[in-house]
Amino acid sequence: MALTNTTTAAGGLGRTIGDAVIAFNHTNVMFPLVTVQQCAPGSNHVNFSDWTKLTSGNVTAATQATTTTAVAITTTARTATVSEHVIASTVSDLVLMGSNDDIVGQAGTALGNAVAAKLDDDLVELGKGFSQTEAAAGTALALSHVFGSMRQLRSASAPFPYSLVLSPKQVWGSKGIISLLHDDAVTGSNAKPMSLMGAKGEEAMSTGFVGSIAGFNVYWSDQIDEDVGSGGDAAGFAMSKGGIGLGVGAEGLFRVAQERDEMLRAVNYVATGFWGEIEVKDAFGVYVLTDVS
Repeated sequence: MALTNTTTAAGGLGRTIGDAVIAFNHTNVMFPLVTVQQCAPGSNHVNFSDWTKLTSGNVTAATQATTTTAVAITTTARTATVSEHVIASTVSDLVLMGSNDDIVGQAGTALGNAVAAKLDDDLVELGKGFSQTEAAAGTALALSHVFGSMRQLRSASAPFPYSLVLSPKQVWGSKGIISLLHDDAVTGSNAKPMSLMGAKGEEAMSTGFVGSIAGFNVYWSDQIDEDVGSGGDAAGFAMSKGGIGLGVGAEGLFRVAQERDEMLRAVNYVATGFWGEIEVKDAFGVYVLTDVS
């Protein structure tokens, strides 16, 4: 058991739970972007329905007073099984009594951030599993890859809104999306004035980010793998909300508890996330693997 004592921290009780919940809410990226269902009481799993797409080929011309052949409407169940995701910390009384630092607030923030990061990590890993792809290992991100992702999602009749979820290097790196929106290259020995790609280039220069591009809402997560297969490639992805399902525990997604350990003269803080994730519809996502080395 790892003990936070006077050698590791230098607090009080009361705010850890609230601070952990606030930190979780502020740092979680993926929860709003996926389809979320809560388990029914007494169950630890959620079923999501993957509907088979009906096309124009299923519609036939008919003549008056003739029987029409029925078409089967088929669905596949995708099951997310909820499990526990836990982090715990034990803080000694001597630390709580003698520290000038805000141990309570810092502990809450640390616990909330850690569980939120784990939730994001589990969800972004599913982005690697989409069979539709744009770009490839060793290929730098281009705007054509963004539009290509849009084409594939629209072809699958994926419902809006669409999200483009990238790694930090896929956003701000030298081969990232921000670099595609401006040009300040040197020609010969003379630098030319920076040119910007319209309003999006101006947004990138003034805010350091672009909130949307090519019909996508843009998000970033530092949980995305930026060295896939040790090749210096980042595992971004584009998706419709129905591409990934998140099953939440019957009593909620996130819980923080504290318990007194008198024998140890300490307080145990335990943060637990209750969830299970599943790819629901493969055609509603596109894996955007790009070089960021």
